[in-house]
Amino acid sequence: MATDHDALWKIRQALGDEGRLPGRRAPLEQAQLEEIAWRMLRAGVQPTVEGIRAVYGSGSPNRLHPMLRRFYAGLATRLQLAPVAEDVPTPLRQLWLQALDLASDAVRERHDAQAEELRLRVAELEKREAALERKLKRLRREHSDARGEAPAE
Repeated sequence: MATDHDALWKIRQALGDEGRLPGRRAPLEQAQLEEIAWRMLRAGVQPTVEGIRAVYGSGSPNRLHPMLRRFYAGLATRLQLAPVAEDVPTPLRQLWLQALDLASDAVRERHDAQAEELRLRVAELEKREAALERKLKRLRREHSDARGEAPAE
């Protein structure tokens, strides 16, 4: 039987394989905490500060606790559960959670693709800017040479 520790280790490995854990431990952001917490819930593990730290590898409890409280405060809203949700059969609720997971994954994939496209466009613009800067310096130098002046920097 799998333990919570096993589930946390699998989540950590999956996030690492997906490139979602930074190499250098930057402070955990709210969105990262929520992703970890959702994965913990799907694995049947209650999200706790200790669990989040086990998955992420670091984090101050003083910083993580308020973030985890915000996650729990918005949980019912995100699930869009009505007070009658207890009357909904468990398989249907599980199907709803799976649908939410699939939708969330689709949005994340689209966001990641758009972010990568933007990164590539920024890199291309920076490359063009550097080329224009070199051309401007060359033109200034040629202009100075033509006028017999010392080059202006």
